Amino acid sequence: MSVLRASPIFRGLASETLAEVGALCRNRTYRRGETVFIEGTPGEKLYGIISGRLLITTSSIGGQELHLNVLEAGEIIGEIAFLDGGLRTATGRAEEPTTCFEIDRAAFFQLLDRKPQLAVHLIQLLCKRSRWMTKLVADSIFLTVPERLATRLRDLAKPARDSSEFEVRISQDELAHFLGISRQVVNGYLRDWERKGRVQLGRGTIRIRDVTALN
Repeated sequence: MSVLRASPIFRGLASETLAEVGALCRNRTYRRGETVFIEGTPGEKLYGIISGRLLITTSSIGGQELHLNVLEAGEIIGEIAFLDGGLRTATGRAEEPTTCFEIDRAAFFQLLDRKPQLAVHLIQLLCKRSRWMTKLVADSIFLTVPERLATRLRDLAKPARDSSEFEVRISQDELAHFLGISRQVVNGYLRDWERKGRVQLGRGTIRIRDVTALN
């Protein structure tokens, strides 16, 4: 219930309605690397991340994988196919041991018939995703590679626990998949930024010393 209450999508719902949504939630834990949902399959569930992280990816016909996003606790995912009854547009995989709540589509739509105010919150979720996708496409067209790398790092950065700096828990391979470029190119820019004191590279982490100095 705390994840629902904290989520920007369900925040502001009446306590009674929030409790009814919560009653539909079923928790499930996934091992690191385990698939939560698969691109091209029916979207019968909506997911909310309670703990852990999900890597969201899509694949070309030839099997080339592109990383779209990394989502953490408090995020809602899987809404597009869940709402329109179509097929999943991406695959979600646990980046680490992850617990999600799942809401069954049929049960949720029964609740939606009784609580139409829920539709407003779902529209907000779809608009958020649409804005994000529009920005992603624009960045890929108009920004240079280092600008795209810097933008992605800023998007993924979280405040570091032990300082005023920021940190991204991601490997250079994953960053390369996000941007559709080689790991060598990513490493070249990161090493340059490290020499200039802008970032500090660690195993599976990138600490950003000055967010405004990137690119």
